[in-house]
Amino acid sequence: MKIIHTSDWHLGQIFNEYDRTPEHAAFFERLRSVIAKEKPDALLVSGDVYHTSTPSSATQKLYTDAILEMKKACPDMTVVVTAGNHDSPSRLEIDRNLWNCMGVKVVGSVSKHDGEADLEKHIIEIPSGDGGVAGFVIALPHVYRQNYPASKPDSSDNHSRPNTDGGSGDQELSRQKAFYRALMETVSRRNPDELPVVMMAHLAVSGCDISGHDEPIGGMEYTSLDTFPQGYDYLALGHIHHPQTLNRRSGVIKDTDGPEVYSSPVARYCGSPVPVSFDEDYRHSISVVEIGTAGQGGEGQKTVTVRQIEIPQTVPMITLPESPVPFEEALCDLENFPPDRKAYIRLNVLIKDYLPQNASARAIAAAETKECRYCCMKVTREAEVTDDPDTRFSVEEIRATNPVDIACMYYRQRFGTELEPELMTLLEDVASVESKLPED
Repeated sequence: MKIIHTSDWHLGQIFNEYDRTPEHAAFFERLRSVIAKEKPDALLVSGDVYHTSTPSSATQKLYTDAILEMKKACPDMTVVVTAGNHDSPSRLEIDRNLWNCMGVKVVGSVSKHDGEADLEKHIIEIPSGDGGVAGFVIALPHVYRQNYPASKPDSSDNHSRPNTDGGSGDQELSRQKAFYRALMETVSRRNPDELPVVMMAHLAVSGCDISGHDEPIGGMEYTSLDTFPQGYDYLALGHIHHPQTLNRRSGVIKDTDGPEVYSSPVARYCGSPVPVSFDEDYRHSISVVEIGTAGQGGEGQKTVTVRQIEIPQTVPMITLPESPVPFEEALCDLENFPPDRKAYIRLNVLIKDYLPQNASARAIAAAETKECRYCCMKVTREAEVTDDPDTRFSVEEIRATNPVDIACMYYRQRFGTELEPELMTLLEDVASVESKLPED
C-alpha cells in the first residue's frame, strides 16, 4: 500500500497581518503534482487543516477546491482527513456524507451509537487499483484524553476494566488505550490476509522533537507510543511540525534525509508543509510511504519505506542576522536585504536596556520599498537573568500564584530589572478589585 502522509496545513493563518493564501495555494499545486506522479492508494491528512476553528468562507473554499483537484489527479485515491486541535470537529464534518460519495473520508470526532463508541466511523478500508483491498486506515482525530469513551468491562482483559484504584488520569489513559485496542481488534478480525494497517493520530508522542513548536501554558500533553496497540504498520502522526521518524522501542528520533526502509511498525510525523513561525527553521515536506512484504527476514514481515518530498517555500521566513546584534546592525542588514527577494523578516536584536523608541517604525520604513515583509523583532538582553531558570508553570500552579507575582517574574525576565514601584502598586490595586468581583 502506498500513501502520502501530510498534516498541519493551518489554512487561513494570518501571519503578522499578512494573508498566507498564496503560499498555501502553491503548496496545493505541489501536492497535486506529487499525487499525479505517485498515484497513491490514499492521501492522509493528520489534523490541523485550518489554523482556527472558525475559518473564513474563502479559506474553506481553498480547502474544498484543493481536495477536488487532488481527486482529479488520482481518481482512485482515497482521501482521509482527521481533525486536529486547531480544527472545529463539527465544522470539518458538516459535509461528511457528501464527501463520502467522492471517496473522501472525514473524521472530526469520536461518536457514540446506541450508547457505545462508534468504531466503524474510524475504520476505513482502502481499495486497491485491481479492485481488491490495499489495506486499512484507523483514523483518529485529536481527542483530549478525558473525552475518550468508556469501554465495556471485559473479564478476559484486565486492561479493559474501568480503573477504580488510580486517579482520574489513570482512568483517562485506560479509556484511551481501551479505545485504541478495540479499534485494532476490530481491524484484525477483518484482516486475515494481514494487509497493511495504518493508524492516524494528532497528538504529541513522548520523546518527539518539538523544535520550533510553541508549547501551551501548562505544557504539552504527551502520549507514550506504548499507548498504541500492536498491529499497525505505520502510525501517521500530526501536531508536531518538525518531520521525524520515531523508533517504537526507544523513542529515538531519526532524521529521514532520503528514502529509508524500516521494519514494521513505524511512527512518523510528516511535519507541516508551510512553516507557521520563525522558529520552524527546518525543511518542510510531505512523506510518501510504501508498506510491503520483505523479500527476506521471514514470511509475513512487512517493510516501511519513507521518502520525504520537500515543499519549496515561496515566501521563506528569515531571521536577520542569525545571531543577535545591536539594533543598528540588524537594521543595516534589513536595509541591505535584496529589494526583489520575497521573505518574512524578523530582526535578531541584542539590547542592553531598552529598544530605541522608534525601532519598529524604522524597521517598517526600511522594508517599505522592498518585496520582503518586516514582521517583528526577536529581542535578547545582554545580561540574561538566571535567578529563576525554570519558569514553567502548570495550570494549577498559575491558578494558585498571585497574578502580581507572575507579572513581576515576567517583567524581570523580559527587561532584566524589577518592576517599578508605581506600576506594582497599580497592578496590586487592579488585582484587589478583580478578586472582589462576583464570579458571575
